Parts: sequence; structure tokens; C-alpha cells
Amino acid sequence: MFCVGRSSKPVIRLDPPDNLVDPRIGIPDSVPISLVIPTFNRASLLKVCLQALSAQTQPAGDFEVIVVVDGSTDHTREVLAQSRFPYQLRVLCQSNKGQPAALNLGVKQARGRYLLFLDDDMLADPRLIAEHLRVQNQQQEAVVIGQIRLKLPPRSDWFVRCVAERWRSHYERLNRQKEPPSWTDCYSGNLSVPRAAVLRIGGFALDLPRSYDIELGYRLFQLNLPLVYAAAAVSVQEEQKTFRELTLDAERAGFSCVRLWRRYPETLPQLLGSFNEAKPRERLLRRVLLSWNIPPQWIARAGSFCPHPSWTSRLQFLYDYSYWRGVRKALSNKETWRRLTHNTLILMYHAFGGREEPPSRFILPAQRFARQMAWLSRLGYNVLGLEEFLSYRREGRLPPAPSVVITIDDGYEDNYTRAFPILRHHKFPATIFLVSQKLGQDNHWDEGSTLTGRPLLSLAQVKEMFKEGIRFGAHTRTHPHLSTLGDLEIREEIYGSKQDLEKMLNVPIQTFAYPYGDFNAAVTAVAEGAGFEGSCSVESGANSPRTPLHMLRRVEVRGTDSFFCFLMTLWSPDRRCRRKRG
Repeated sequence: MFCVGRSSKPVIRLDPPDNLVDPRIGIPDSVPISLVIPTFNRASLLKVCLQALSAQTQPAGDFEVIVVVDGSTDHTREVLAQSRFPYQLRVLCQSNKGQPAALNLGVKQARGRYLLFLDDDMLADPRLIAEHLRVQNQQQEAVVIGQIRLKLPPRSDWFVRCVAERWRSHYERLNRQKEPPSWTDCYSGNLSVPRAAVLRIGGFALDLPRSYDIELGYRLFQLNLPLVYAAAAVSVQEEQKTFRELTLDAERAGFSCVRLWRRYPETLPQLLGSFNEAKPRERLLRRVLLSWNIPPQWIARAGSFCPHPSWTSRLQFLYDYSYWRGVRKALSNKETWRRLTHNTLILMYHAFGGREEPPSRFILPAQRFARQMAWLSRLGYNVLGLEEFLSYRREGRLPPAPSVVITIDDGYEDNYTRAFPILRHHKFPATIFLVSQKLGQDNHWDEGSTLTGRPLLSLAQVKEMFKEGIRFGAHTRTHPHLSTLGDLEIREEIYGSKQDLEKMLNVPIQTFAYPYGDFNAAVTAVAEGAGFEGSCSVESGANSPRTPLHMLRRVEVRGTDSFFCFLMTLWSPDRRCRRKRG
């Protein structure tokens, strides 16, 4: 280790990395903040980075800069030995162990109450340190995320320029507070944290080729440290990577995120939950290309000869493709990949008609329901109970593929007389959402509907079905439009329905469905506060790991839908057929 006092020349001494000298020798007792900069064979970039820190508005006596040389073989040490800076610089040298190990060494040797991590290719805005310290002093214990901007060489290719624009747009959304900061924004290029908290969790993970900084951010988030975005704490990165290097970075990020998910299953939505969020065509093309393991540069060359909506769309596809290519490489188990790339479909039914009753939107002929259930079995679908599906989501596990969940709204008597025998025959679970204060009565909330006056289940029928494996969720007490009610009325309807059903069945009621699919932020907050594990909407589509648990999507199976439409719904719920059966 060698130390540089202000305006002094250092003397270099290499210390064994596992036998650190006492950092307090010859060093002032403490400073408010320590900057930790790992470096490997980038002497010229490092020199510019350190020179930029000379212009900080924060007094030089308030911070120290620790450079950790990670086994560099260029002239990094010579550059450092010959340089003078107005602030206190300390240099630690270790054999090449990688950036996480270099960061950990800097953490151990730091003397600041707070740590500010900075990359060696960053140009610090003059207010960088002052802003980090200001926010840290306000929050006392926080993870402060600074803003990173990209500076591109004049002759950057289209892909690099689009990456820079995507990066700029992300920080612009944070600047405008259109989205809150997340632990996935914790980049070691511009991040400050309390040193004691980093030591408490053991520092950076050493077994990740990438994403070790967001892994640290996640563990700090688990300590309940607030995540604070500091827009004025700006650093500018000299982006010199090429198309190949950037796509390789995305691939490595995908590979590392699989390791993170296996270590922390609850991170599934943030890290691996977006595969099916692309448009159907892009999703299909991505699946095909990944199955063939086509290199991204081949796709880029082919794309240059094909019409495409925009450069931004091309970037989005190639960058995401590279990320998922890394994910697939990390998932050697084909079944896990299959589960990850298939969403779960929740089917929504209402009433079931007899042979003499004409079908309508909410009344499905029982014989058609029987045919649908037979084909679910024939096609090999895994029919999950809603509570079972929520258990997968809660534990960060992937449901088997393909999977469907069967739900039935309102709880009509025909659910018992017509649907229940069919479900029992196939041994399929289902969840029926009950209007708790209307059991044994009729539907009087849908005036002028084909369901008006339709008999509802009795408590005896509910209990019999429950013994046979059918589960029940709450659908409020009286089936109102929740968004039109006051706060106390919303609470009475949601909390009350849960209490009613739990008293009737003597079991916890874990699921809820919004009447008419009518909800807003206040309604979902009450449903979550009532203790429900999940709530079903009527928003159409399948459920990915990212779908909010209290805004679960469902696909309505209408009584007027043809059988072909039902099969199309299973195959592609986003492009649901609406052709009526004649």
C-alpha cells in the first residue's frame, strides 16, 4: 500500500492482499466519505478520473480517494506515483482477483463513515461528492444512487448510440420521478453507502462475473436501508465499448442474474420476469433464434438488409436477445427454461347453462365446459389451484409449463350442479369467488343482465365442494363498484367478505376478485392490507412473474366463444379470438 498526502509524492509498496496493514498508520482518524476506485490496466483513463476529482466543491479535507490496483500490468503504478492531487490519495495493490475483490479491499481499508464507489472511467461532476454527502447526512443510513451519463466517441456505431439513448431515457425517468429508484439501479460506477452496512453484510460477492453491484444493492435493501436517487450527483462515463463488447456485457448480465435468482428466489420478477413482455412477433422470433443459438452480430448483419421500424426497436431486440441468451446458457436444465418462458393463464368463468338454455357472454353451456376441460387434460396442461399458483409466485418458483388456473366469479348454483361434477371428474382444482352476504339468494346486482335473478350457491353446497377440493375466494359482501365507494365502505366490503367466509368455512381466505374488474390504487391497497395473497382483475392476458399479485390478469371464457376460440386463447391470450359460435 502507498499513501499520497496532499501535494506529496507516494512511495509504492506491494502488500500481501490477505495480510493488510493497519489502515490507521499515518492516516487521520476519519473522514466523512471515502471514494473507492478499482482499476485494472487503464492508466490513462484512471489519470483523467483522478484529475476530475481535483475540481470537487467539497473541501479536500472531507474525503479520501482509495485506488485499488487489481494486478495491473501497464504503467498504472508509475502514473500514480508521479501524480499530485489536492486531496488525500491512498493506493492499494493486489494480485489480479477481479473487481469485486478490489472493491472489498477498498472497503476494508476505508476510513470514511460513508463509501462512494466510482469506476476508473468516470468523470465526476464538481458537485458529486458534496451531493452524496448532503443526501447521506440527511438520511443518516441510505443507499444513494447517483446519475451516470455516457460520453461517446465521435464515430460510435448505431448500436452504441442507441444504448446511450436508452441509458439517458432511464435516468430521465428517474429525474422526473416517473419511477422510483430500485436496487437494480445500484451501479458501482456512482453509488454511496454507509461503510458499516457494507461490512455488516460481508461486502461484494466474489462469485459473480457481473451484477455484483446490484447484488450488493439487494442485500442492503434487505437491511431496510432506503434507496435514494440523487439527480445532482452526476458522473460521466467514457463509453469506449463496441457492439460486440456491449452485447457480451448483456449476455454476462443475463448469466449472472440466473445465479442471483437461485440465491434469492424472491428476485425472480425483477431479474427474469420480462421474457414474455415483448410483442408477440418479437417474442416468437426471439424464441426461434435462441433455440438455434444465433450470435447477435449475425442478427445485426441480417437486420441491416431488412426493413425495421426504427433503430431503437432494433437495439431493444438485440440487447434483450443478448441478455436472454446469457440466461439460457446459465439454465442448462431445459425444463427450467421452458417454465421461465411460459406464462400462466387464469381462466375466468361465471355461470353454466343447461341444454335448453341459450348461451350468452356470461353463461357457458355445460357441455362446452366439459369439452374444454377434456382438452386441457388431453393437451397436457397443468391445472393449478389459484392458491398453489400464488405459492409459486410468493416463493420465487416457476410454475410447470404449460399451466392454467380455473376461476369462477359470483358463485351461482349451477357451479355446483353443472361445473362441479366435470371438475371432479378430471380432478381439476378451481377457485370460486363468493359474494359473502348473498349466499342462498339470487343475483340482484346486475339489472337487465342475463344473470339477473340467477340463484346463488347455498352454504351447504359451498361446504360440500370445499370438502372435495374446490377453493373459495372473496368477491365482496354485496358486489358493488368498489371505485365508487368511500374508504370506509371499501374496507367494509373487502375486509367484511373475508371475515364472513372465514367464519363460515373456518379456514383462511387467501384470494379476492374485484367485482366488475373495478379497482383503483386505493382498492388494491385495501385488498393487500386485508391479508389476501392475491387479487384477480378482469384485465385480459397471461401472468408473468412481474404481474402484480393484486392485479392478476385473467382471460374471460365467454359462453358465445367457439371451441376454436378457446384453443386460440390457450395458445395466445394476447390475441384472443372473439368469433362467435353460430
